[in-house]
Amino acid sequence: IEFRHPGWHRPQFIHLLEKHRICWVWADTSPLNERNLAPFEFQPRTTDFLYVRLLGDFTTKYDRDGKHQHRYGKLLWKREAALESWALKIERQLSNVRAVYAYVNNHFEGFALESAQRLAERLGYELPLPSTEAAMSAEDRKQLDLEL
Repeated sequence: IEFRHPGWHRPQFIHLLEKHRICWVWADTSPLNERNLAPFEFQPRTTDFLYVRLLGDFTTKYDRDGKHQHRYGKLLWKREAALESWALKIERQLSNVRAVYAYVNNHFEGFALESAQRLAERLGYELPLPSTEAAMSAEDRKQLDLEL
């Protein structure tokens, strides 16, 4: 479960999750203007695996006029301190868990695939990625987003 409100950060909730073997999701939703800061989050480990979500700043999907824009085909802004902080937090838990599941959203650095690759490299893993063009057919390239 991903708890975003600090009101959930209480020992009784941690014990309840541990008792029922439910994962406390570690998430980063810090704003882009704090991208050079390593986020501090309340991060208990309640299961024998980690689930990490690097979500980033959802306001990056809008232009100055509030219109939705799709520009997530390359790394747009690097969050070195945050990525290094997450790698260290994960690395410190590797001997205590059987698996780590990490999800990276485009809003974290602008291109989720490269962010995931950069995190994996910091943890000593190679994560080869296909080129975006090679991975998409000509038909797929026509539609990058839905206009609502």
